[in-house]
Amino acid sequence: MKKLLKDPLLHFLLIGAALFLAFGLIKSPAGIEENRIIITSGDIEALQANFARTWQRPPTESEVSGLIEDRVRDEIAYREAVAMGLDQGDSVIRRRLRMKMELIVEDVAGLSPPTDEDLETYLAEYRESFRQQPQVSFIHVYLNSDKRGARVEDDAREILARLSAAGIGADPESYGDPSMLPKELPLYYIKDIGRLFGVDFSRQILEVKPGAWTGPVWSSYGLHLVYVHERIEGRDPKLDEVRKEVEREWSALRRKEFKQATYKKLRERYTVTIEETPADTPDK
Repeated sequence: MKKLLKDPLLHFLLIGAALFLAFGLIKSPAGIEENRIIITSGDIEALQANFARTWQRPPTESEVSGLIEDRVRDEIAYREAVAMGLDQGDSVIRRRLRMKMELIVEDVAGLSPPTDEDLETYLAEYRESFRQQPQVSFIHVYLNSDKRGARVEDDAREILARLSAAGIGADPESYGDPSMLPKELPLYYIKDIGRLFGVDFSRQILEVKPGAWTGPVWSSYGLHLVYVHERIEGRDPKLDEVRKEVEREWSALRRKEFKQATYKKLRERYTVTIEETPADTPDK
């Protein structure tokens, strides 16, 4: 008898019988008609549309049948899981349900497209975020301060005089020291120049007048002599120039505000009680 009670097969059968009884005793989830699943024509259209978005083609007849059967399988699994209380006390499920609820709220918030007045107001309020940065195109000669040491500035003055005499026709490759930095840059936004040469260099080059060799300009790499070809000043764009970006940011803000307002309204329906946690007992 003891041997029988230790038999894993018996344990399996007993657990299975208990689950079978539990399924029979547990009521169906609220709002769901017991043992009745209806797949509407709208459900089928949604399944087909989702398939088409994923695979870039409409589903075949057999694939539609498979989609419907999978939908039924999902519904059955969902109902049985809820009936067994598997949705209770699970932080992962709670998080996913919250995400789904918030997505629904965001979808509702995105139904009304913004007017030009909405976008103009947003652009005026957040103009700095959309401001077009200055652009600079230039060539430069690099002098390695580690290699040249104390004479680097004297060398810079001497080379600058030769470059100034040569003017725009000067070949940067004939002067200075080798470097991994590009010798010439087309029109680059100042933030991108900062990524390549460092922020200090990008600030200094904004002060350089186009059309003449100038220097020295210091960077984190060393010293540079630069010839600025062109500089385009930063400016505030018109709405038509940044419409897509403004509309995207406006929509994101509206969704965030709508979601927060919806949460605030829903929270008013509940009485929230937060129990105080006992204070930590100090060590004696």
